[in-house]
Amino acid sequence: MKVSHTLICFFFLFSLQDGSTGLVSAQVSVYSGIEGEDVRVECSFPSYRIRKFFCKEPCDKEDILIETTGASAQSGRYSIDYKDGGFFVTITQLTKSDSGRYRCGAGTSWTQASYKDFEIIVVDAMLDGGPSAEKTIDARTGGNIAVRCRITEYKAKKYFCKEECKQGDNLVETISKSDQENGRYSIRYIQIIPTGFSLYVSIEQLTQSDSGWYRCGLGRPDSKDPYQRFRLIVTDALTTSPKTTEHPETTKGVVLYVRLTLVVLVIVSSLSVLVFCRKRTCKAKSEEPGNTH
Repeated sequence: MKVSHTLICFFFLFSLQDGSTGLVSAQVSVYSGIEGEDVRVECSFPSYRIRKFFCKEPCDKEDILIETTGASAQSGRYSIDYKDGGFFVTITQLTKSDSGRYRCGAGTSWTQASYKDFEIIVVDAMLDGGPSAEKTIDARTGGNIAVRCRITEYKAKKYFCKEECKQGDNLVETISKSDQENGRYSIRYIQIIPTGFSLYVSIEQLTQSDSGWYRCGLGRPDSKDPYQRFRLIVTDALTTSPKTTEHPETTKGVVLYVRLTLVVLVIVSSLSVLVFCRKRTCKAKSEEPGNTH
């Protein structure tokens, strides 16, 4: 699945049926994780269900990330840890491609198991608290960013804007609870009962002109309605590393040293030739007939 799809199409509700009982899974929970960090999800099932599974959509048998009958197991970045009648699944070193739908299950076999469906959204930053909890995000041209903005007070309008956020400056805005996109920008709303609301905003195909201050919030940008703020700094992906950059002062000094060395060598060589020639001339004169000392 492309990264752009994971950023824009965050949340599709669909039913995954149990192969043996026909029970539809409960409402999907959403978990957030920052790129490069770990995410851990609890999956609670009766302890007698000894076989445990962890898979990513569409969760066919070949999509199983890890399974075990033991208390714990690990396969690459994925692990299962069983404790106190339930178990946890963990993904380490998150990447944007880890965003998506998952399922953890337990039962006597893959086709006869109880499941918990959930979604993981990998972001570049998670903003909590008031506007003062702002953060700075560094990114490269051509990349994508996703940010979670946590809001505790509900307002019908959701928006994503840049800089002053005056009237008409919104990049994306909606009063719907459905995902909304506008070109390279997108916004997604999730209600988290009972703790509040989360807005996920994203920008694709970054350019250096995307650098600046952004705001994501509920209500009106020009009011005291709740919002979060972050700063984005986009640098050229082709910028030469400072480690390989030459310093003009150092280069100039080396060139001057080489030139002075060559001048000294030329002068010494010239003097040697001159002395040699003078000695030859003097010797020739002393050997002429009638020349006595």
